[in-house]
Amino acid sequence: MTETGYGVAVDVGTSSVWSRLVDLADGRVLDTLVVSNPQREYGADIATRLGLAAENAGVRAALHDQVIATINDSIRRLCRDTGISTGDIREVVAVGNSAMYAFMLDLDPEPLCGTPYNLKGAEDFWEPAASLGVELPGANLFIPSPIFGFVGSDALADILLVRMTASDKTELIVDVGTNCEMALGNRERILVASSPAGPAYEDTHMSFGLSATEGAIYQAVLNGDSFDFKVVGDGEPRGICGSGLIDVIAGMRRRNWVDQSGKLLREGPIVIAAGDNPITVGQHDIRSFQLVKASVHAAISVLQKKLGSDELDRMLITGTFGSYIDLDNARVLKMFPDLPNEKVEVLDDAACQGAVLMLGEEHRRALAEVRADIRHVALPLNKSFQDEFVRLMAI
Repeated sequence: MTETGYGVAVDVGTSSVWSRLVDLADGRVLDTLVVSNPQREYGADIATRLGLAAENAGVRAALHDQVIATINDSIRRLCRDTGISTGDIREVVAVGNSAMYAFMLDLDPEPLCGTPYNLKGAEDFWEPAASLGVELPGANLFIPSPIFGFVGSDALADILLVRMTASDKTELIVDVGTNCEMALGNRERILVASSPAGPAYEDTHMSFGLSATEGAIYQAVLNGDSFDFKVVGDGEPRGICGSGLIDVIAGMRRRNWVDQSGKLLREGPIVIAAGDNPITVGQHDIRSFQLVKASVHAAISVLQKKLGSDELDRMLITGTFGSYIDLDNARVLKMFPDLPNEKVEVLDDAACQGAVLMLGEEHRRALAEVRADIRHVALPLNKSFQDEFVRLMAI
């Protein structure tokens, strides 16, 4: 980077918003901030928010206002904590999934509510930040368009981060959030796809589901007939997030409390945290987990078949949810291709780190070449996906 001043890279996720303050002169990251996405009041998952926004102009406006307000607040906090004036910010890059792209730009989300689930005519946004309500009079705002369908510019940022377009090795990126995006390939060819994920791990489908926020059980170990667990924030447990659910089911699978088909073999539901309002995991939670893990793994399997090889040299698991995953427990439940731990890297903010690499005119221009190597694979009507989904329901 040869520019002067400062830049901000933002990853607007469905559950969390990550921001990094960068010195444009040398590319140093000066501070990092993560906050919850306030849009959750309109639904924990993308589909709910999109549906409400498509039906109600007021909701659509509110979702836009919330994401812009969150970006503004995050930038103010980063500048306050580092002693930098907002007037010295020259550039902001904001990436996100396709729904977040629509909400940031206040676009009609209707095209994302039905097949082929694609925002036709979506283009990169490069305008003064103030034109979109971002309170930086001296800065420009860059919002890259989605790749296709629900595979957004956050996946593009992931691809940039691992330098997939320059790699001779075959790499897999799995960005696990409330929407799971994945990319597989190398310098010769890159394939991408998306599959619903997080809702079945969190509040919308689980009996005591909670996103990975304060009060969520994020780690659990079965000792004897009871679970030891850790809670985000170290306080009293209020629920269980996806990584905690994986630990619980893997522990029960190892002890044969659950069979390969996912059937609970003990009287349920199983108490994870006792108390006046015990937190439990029952048969419904196990089935919900199976549906989602089969969907994600089947999507990866389809990409491998399309690429023509099952060989993997490295796998990156990222996303707010993905960063808490215990790899050994994920392996027990056949969540991902079977790789040794030394070939797997876990990052909680890969997309935000990748967005840092989009700061600067030279890097923006290079994105066109990266996009040219990427091909989207549609899954819903893919016969191989359906077959793999059934096969991978087993745990």
